[in-house]
Amino acid sequence: MATETARINRYRSQSLRLLDNALGDMRGGRWAQSEDLLWGSLTLAVKAVALSRGQSLSDDISIRQYAEQLGQERRDKRIRESFDRLAAFGESLQNIRESRGRLDRLFSILDDVASAVEQLWDLVPVEYED
Repeated sequence: MATETARINRYRSQSLRLLDNALGDMRGGRWAQSEDLLWGSLTLAVKAVALSRGQSLSDDISIRQYAEQLGQERRDKRIRESFDRLAAFGESLQNIRESRGRLDRLFSILDDVASAVEQLWDLVPVEYED
């Protein structure tokens, strides 16, 4: 359990740092960098929840499927659709750039994904915290 706890804590610190950096990049208009950081933050959060439940996830497909499963279990749309929402980010950004549209949609996606990351960390039991 000590090894799992250390990995989960490493995932937590990296995930929360990536999330914080993503939000900073977003405020600075660095949308592509923000998206990349959110992918990392979300992935690490899902892997940590799985690890806290005795499962190890290594590939993108199993991580996405696990997030969908968690979202269904918790009846939490933000978790269930987090990867799909994030996948739509790039297309939304392109559409906004082409039409000079408003950035509200991007902020909505980023807010939903950030909320999902926070909800995922709430699923990791206290005994896995430093």
